[in-house]
Amino acid sequence: MRNVNASATSKCLGRWMLASCISLLGLACGRTPLIPVCLIEVTPSSLDFGQVVPAPAATGVTMSLSVGNHGNEACQIYPVLDPSSDPSFALAPLASQPLVVNPGEHALLAATFNPTSTSLPLARVGTLVLQSNDPIRPRLEVPLAGRIRTDCRLNLRPFAVNFGHVHIDSTASFSVAVVNNGTSTCEIAGIAIAPGSDPQFALDPAQVDHFSLAPGIEQSIVPTFHATDLALPHHRTGNLVFESSDDAQANVTIPLSADIDIGCDLTVAPDAVDFGKVILNTTARSGVTLGNDGSDPCQVSGIDFGPGSDPGFALDPDQAHAFTVVPGSSRAIPVSFGAFDSAPPHLRTGTLVLQTGNSRAPTASVGLSATVDSACIEASQWIYTVDGTTSMFSRFDPATLTFTDIGVLKCPGHSTPFSMAVDQNAVAWVTYYDGNLYRVDTGTAQCEATSFQVRQHGIFQFGMGFVFTPSQNLDTLYIAGDDGTGDIKLATVSFPSLVVTPIGTVTAGEVELTGTGDGSLWGFVPSGWNPDDQSELVRLDPDSGATLESYSYFTLVGGSSWAMKFWGGSFWIFLDGALYEVPRATPQTIRTAIADTGRDIVGAGVSTCAPLLAFPQ
Repeated sequence: MRNVNASATSKCLGRWMLASCISLLGLACGRTPLIPVCLIEVTPSSLDFGQVVPAPAATGVTMSLSVGNHGNEACQIYPVLDPSSDPSFALAPLASQPLVVNPGEHALLAATFNPTSTSLPLARVGTLVLQSNDPIRPRLEVPLAGRIRTDCRLNLRPFAVNFGHVHIDSTASFSVAVVNNGTSTCEIAGIAIAPGSDPQFALDPAQVDHFSLAPGIEQSIVPTFHATDLALPHHRTGNLVFESSDDAQANVTIPLSADIDIGCDLTVAPDAVDFGKVILNTTARSGVTLGNDGSDPCQVSGIDFGPGSDPGFALDPDQAHAFTVVPGSSRAIPVSFGAFDSAPPHLRTGTLVLQTGNSRAPTASVGLSATVDSACIEASQWIYTVDGTTSMFSRFDPATLTFTDIGVLKCPGHSTPFSMAVDQNAVAWVTYYDGNLYRVDTGTAQCEATSFQVRQHGIFQFGMGFVFTPSQNLDTLYIAGDDGTGDIKLATVSFPSLVVTPIGTVTAGEVELTGTGDGSLWGFVPSGWNPDDQSELVRLDPDSGATLESYSYFTLVGGSSWAMKFWGGSFWIFLDGALYEVPRATPQTIRTAIADTGRDIVGAGVSTCAPLLAFPQ
């Protein structure tokens, strides 16, 4: 033998040229074999028996194939069926014997397809194996195919299953009727929920995976839907599948659908609200939004703040504490934070709580936080007073109506206190009858002289008070006093230069000033110092000194010693030894807080860091 390279065999164009192209035997393409060889060719290469009606007593359908020998030696052929072949396939009696095919001759082999029942699957396959002395293909396989023809005629009711709304944690079932309208038995097999279906679809526990239907008989297949998943989407789909012996419906798919009825499913967003930094004496607004992803209305109730929530958090005055959120809708709950208290800690927290109307999650809460943006210190929370007779410097707590003496002022000179104001750092600024302005430590009552120049722009012996402007985050000292012409001039004092800048004329009289921490400037004039001879509380325009509103009090008579400051939602008026409270919300009313303080208070100071809201009674 001599070797033939791969290029020689690659020129061979088909199985019919194997006699002249056999590289394994050392044969050159197109030459006569040098040694005896069997070369088999089969026609056709496969057998398809088509549709065959099952008949136990019949012989089925027979088909033949031609086996030819293109070699120069007789072919010894042994036909068998592969063991994996469907038992409906068989070899004809003579075909099961060894077969000899001489060179250049052909022989026929017969096979039969004879199904005896309509059992599934309808499509059957097998393999006819020809074992021979062909050196190229000693084992040649011929595929066999056949299909069982039946008169099974299925009628399905319905063709699609919609479970409708299924309540959460409940199970719904549905019967799919399968009827045999044919004349032969119908086989149903492989009953299952198709892969990819929502896992909440299943078959009834009693459901079998196969059954037979005689003609005219009806049987049910029962799929179920067990609603357990709350997540969106609430509409779920799947497929019921099975095989049948109906030629027209060999593989049946029935679409399944269901809507999970989860009832009320209230959503709350966000789950926490941070107002961030809120400038002192301003209000920041935010809120939460309630939605309903469920299928039933949510009856929301009990909207309030949880225990321990900072009082600065508030709901809108018109906020309903109970309402309904229908499916697919939303509703906002506005929440505000008022930074009206600068006492440490500056980080304030709270919780918004509510009843959701959902029995599975009956309550919801939203964390609240805000930071009071202020330079204030704890000592700036109080009203400070000075006694004109004894120069006793004291701290007054309006919440308890008590005085705490700190010490006697010992400022340089021989004059006595006239008026006072306190800044956000709890530093008291006290002016004396001689016009000098001193800096006083509110913790020790130590007095320190300043560079303040007396009678700037002629203003002498002035009332004073700080006004905080939230929009600009500025704390400004306002003063009001006679400029030597008989007019009361409104002015500001700059820090640290202590330079006076005039603004305008105050027509209300010789006023003591106070700010309310929200940009408002107020003054009080006792009856003895008012041109109209009546005590009066006025709101002044900080840009001009003009009176914007006024309230008269005929019962407040006097003015030998007096002072006035704002704290906790009220004006506190010290007048000739007594103390009166005038609520800002109802300035027409007046209450005697202390009939006799035993003090001759001529100056009172309060920082704009002091509480703006009314304190608890």
